[in-house]
Amino acid sequence: MIHDIISMNLEVLEIEDKKFHSTIRKKLETKKSSLQFLPTILEELSENKNFEYKGVKLKSSYIVDIIHNLILKYYFKKENKFNLMSTILKDKYGYLYNYYIGYLVDNNILEMISNYQAGRNARVYKINDKVLKGKINRYRNSDNILLKKYRNNVCQIEEDGIKNKLIDDDIKTKLVDDLFYIDIQFDRSIFYLDNLKDNDSDIYNRNKYSVECINDKHIFYHFDNYGRMHTNFTILKSFIRKNCLLIDGEETCEIDINNSQPLFLTKIISDSNSKWVRSDEFELFKYLTINGKYYQYVMDHLKTTDKGMVKEMTYRVLFGKNASNSKADKVFSELFPSIHYFIKLYKKEKGDYKILSYELQRAESNLIFNKIIRDIMIFYPEVKLVTVHDSIIIPKKYKEPIETIFKTKLFEEFNIL
Repeated sequence: MIHDIISMNLEVLEIEDKKFHSTIRKKLETKKSSLQFLPTILEELSENKNFEYKGVKLKSSYIVDIIHNLILKYYFKKENKFNLMSTILKDKYGYLYNYYIGYLVDNNILEMISNYQAGRNARVYKINDKVLKGKINRYRNSDNILLKKYRNNVCQIEEDGIKNKLIDDDIKTKLVDDLFYIDIQFDRSIFYLDNLKDNDSDIYNRNKYSVECINDKHIFYHFDNYGRMHTNFTILKSFIRKNCLLIDGEETCEIDINNSQPLFLTKIISDSNSKWVRSDEFELFKYLTINGKYYQYVMDHLKTTDKGMVKEMTYRVLFGKNASNSKADKVFSELFPSIHYFIKLYKKEKGDYKILSYELQRAESNLIFNKIIRDIMIFYPEVKLVTVHDSIIIPKKYKEPIETIFKTKLFEEFNIL
């Protein structure tokens, strides 16, 4: 009976997958503008369609688009450093792309921090700190060429495929399509953010922009090389995600994997059959991570209630260089000495300290997308959802059956009877 249901629903998924392209296209056809960042320094320029620079007529919409995309990347990566490749700039902004960059540099909006070297790299720029710390308003960019490129980029997953094949294409398609079904309680979200804006301007600006974009149905997303999907929703504050999102007008809930990164370290250790990890120590670590008790165990050891601090310390061990004077490494080594040695040895043998973080994210991605969401698509194809790395947001009425899928797939992944 179950096999018949799976077979029937897979056939339905294949048919529906072919419809997604046209469905997304139709949702974007009525879009007349893109909501973008507008630094105060560009407000006057943006009021006119064109401007002249060094005797050449340029488009104001292109200038705003360039700086908007750099600010957006900065908010995602928290790194004010950008390789601007001429081939990409020329493809998007035409043969006058150098004039646009030149204008931004001459007006102290961008600063070049590294010049081009043949055969080595592109020019590297940063956004002037005064721009990032100053007031950043909004601009509705209605340039037809840029809108066409935006539509094509959103629909690209169906047309050309995505280089990253860590997530099955039909699942990617569903994930993109479902983003258009998510609504946000705008006033409540902004009220919450306005009470935080004096704490961190970057967090405030990126969250406010994401809230506005979700409300405006201006969807952006990116699948990275390590199996993660970044969207308007992944940079939202937890309070907004948990309390201000609606799917098809219904209340939502968030289901996640407890202590996800330490949990997938358990899988990597198990799959490696390492002789360096003591069996009794590994059994304790496995028990803690599978039952979601790892962070509490470390908190009890440190006699603290600060879970965020313990998470940060754990991430430094898993993702960092494991320096001998690192407090985080000392704590972890006290609790799990042979696992700490395994982590250092693993990174050394792979020749890259970042490799463990990449593989942990890939393992997480495979479970969330190709297994858990795959089952949701088969058994509950009507469910719309949005992912936030190790968690998914769904209509609250589906909480019980989706939690069952989560538990089942986790048990299968870690061979728990």
